[in-house]
Amino acid sequence: MSDLPLPLPDRRLLLDLQTQNYKSTYINNYQNQNNEQSETINKNTIISETQEGSSFSIVKLKQIEDMRKKILNYKLLTEKTLYFSQSSSSKINQCNIILLGPSGSGKSSFIKSLYRAIYNSPNLPPDAMNKLKIKDIHHNEGTLNFTKLHLVEETKNTSGIILCDTRGHVNMNENEKEQFKIILDGRVKDGVFVEQRSNRDPFALWEFWKKSSELFPNEILDNEEPNIKSIPHAVVFFFDGSTDEVIQSEDNKFYKELIYLCKRKGYINIQIVLSRIDVFENRFYERNKNISKNDLNMKLNKSKDIQIERVIQALGVNRANIHFLENYHKEGQINNSVEIDYHILKTMIDVLNSAEMYIMSYMAQKETCFCLGGK
Repeated sequence: MSDLPLPLPDRRLLLDLQTQNYKSTYINNYQNQNNEQSETINKNTIISETQEGSSFSIVKLKQIEDMRKKILNYKLLTEKTLYFSQSSSSKINQCNIILLGPSGSGKSSFIKSLYRAIYNSPNLPPDAMNKLKIKDIHHNEGTLNFTKLHLVEETKNTSGIILCDTRGHVNMNENEKEQFKIILDGRVKDGVFVEQRSNRDPFALWEFWKKSSELFPNEILDNEEPNIKSIPHAVVFFFDGSTDEVIQSEDNKFYKELIYLCKRKGYINIQIVLSRIDVFENRFYERNKNISKNDLNMKLNKSKDIQIERVIQALGVNRANIHFLENYHKEGQINNSVEIDYHILKTMIDVLNSAEMYIMSYMAQKETCFCLGGK
């Protein structure tokens, strides 16, 4: 895989004419830390763009930069290794995050937006661009294969972050539930189409006694025994938040069962992403053209709360784990980019925290079993 680029300085940080000192400090710091890339940066050009003026919050922009650095320099269990033996904590140096949800719910778009938010660049690395498939109006489905993408590469001093994009749920049936189980077990190879055999072999009578989950073809399964390195560490479900019924009533039972299976596996802090908040807001404004500005924001926030409450009631998840986001829709998009980056990066920080909680619980159980066995 080609090296991921270091993020360029965020030009939005340089837009406020009243923050010249901050601008100069930021540019100088960036050049000192990235000597090779800084030669290509035209300092005068960047500063001249402040002529446009801006109302962006410098505080929020600083938070974006802090979250960016935290993700790029992420080290798994940095503050928690004292709780475990050195041998246990050294066994894992990558964080696996699995993305699930209906087809077209925004999983692949989220990955693309996340790359852009972290690396401050509209262009994905070639490897990620070749793998990533985003559904559009001309396709019934986007991602078809189980796809691993390296959001952050593992180094000697930092941990890797891997996003696992999955085929969107279409039928919400027993087959897709079984497919979910083997993905959750960490048994699926990268880049394969995850589908079980539709028919059992009539000449192999023992197959009639097998569970459906045992009928996946060997070519899609990883032969190695799943371990803490290969299994997902965090689970994120995606739904289209712009629809009047976020989770269709006929699909509610399916997703409640998936949430239940996750919790049985130890994934307590499951994260939920509601995509297309921009579409939701646009529809709200269309429906409420005659409302005064004073009442508009209050009613909009109430409408968002109702959407979130529907998900809480449907899935039984924590409100703090629900994120209402907008993804980037096209190259070069500038509108609302500060808000997009801020909420996407904040969501990613929450996902990483969930992953660490799962890993801590997993390792604690293993070490407890080991100690008990030793007696």
